Amino acid sequence: MKRQPERKKKSALVVSHGPFCLDGVTAAACVGRFYGEARVTPVFTHPSDVDRAIEEATRASKEPQDLWIADITWKDPKTGKLFKDLIRQGWRIFWVDHHTIALEKDNEEIQALGLTGWVASNRFSAARLLYDYLISAEALLGKAPSSLKRFEKVVLLADDNDRWLHQRRGSRELALTVAALGGTVAYRELLHTNADLRYSPRMQEAYRRASRELSDSIALANRTRLEKTADDGLTIVAALCKGYTSEVAEALRQAMMKNSDRNTARVIFLLYNLEDQRISLRKTPDCEVDLARLSGRFGGGGHPAAAGFELPEAQGYLQNFLADRLKRALTG
Repeated sequence: MKRQPERKKKSALVVSHGPFCLDGVTAAACVGRFYGEARVTPVFTHPSDVDRAIEEATRASKEPQDLWIADITWKDPKTGKLFKDLIRQGWRIFWVDHHTIALEKDNEEIQALGLTGWVASNRFSAARLLYDYLISAEALLGKAPSSLKRFEKVVLLADDNDRWLHQRRGSRELALTVAALGGTVAYRELLHTNADLRYSPRMQEAYRRASRELSDSIALANRTRLEKTADDGLTIVAALCKGYTSEVAEALRQAMMKNSDRNTARVIFLLYNLEDQRISLRKTPDCEVDLARLSGRFGGGGHPAAAGFELPEAQGYLQNFLADRLKRALTG
């Protein structure tokens, strides 16, 4: 009997949240482990740039692929039209996200796009949702390779850190390490890590560097912190930092609990990150404000307890203030 030629394995393009997000990088690495490193192209982007990143990445592809959109959601209706065009060309499109913007999308609208598969849920982080989907969708995607199953520990750490549970030893450390490595470098390191998650020399050095950078960022936040109280008694703590916004917010929260005899149950932390000029919001567990909805008023988004946005008019504000003061001093 004549042997049938093997069916050509699909390649994949994954557009994921990054480049400093453990959950987004881990989600991309799940796809990389499933398809094989040589057949996957990762693209890491901020939510504000996701539509442009999807359009540019798919336009650069010479043939139809599997497109995975992970830990991030498109905003522009034109992207939905792009999906339909790609599907007609032979692309398969998968989407997995757990942010508020994903949960609020209309199911009928999503189904009308013709996506091959999708998961929008806040039950777990995006990496864990994607991992579970790849394991369970054997009829659609084929059997998951052992290399993906050996990745479970990293996936659970990413889930623990992203949902701010911190019940698994090592989740904070891994988040710092990935943030220090960034994007494609972190992705490659996670692709090649073993089931026990032994840190490579590069990862070890990245963690040491991240620890130093975090200490500097916390120190900057403490030097620049400013408190304001809203009419309803809610406290807003604003500060500058240089990266590691979640960890800086946690350090500020712990310091407030330790050094204050006031009620610090309802606090929002507003951090202006000097590295990317974006604003991150975090809050104390008992604060009832939905930060994703609050950030949405500025065109941003995220989770109820962790969100962010850009405020272009804030860029250059301090420089303008200082320049005006200097001008007055020169002419005075």
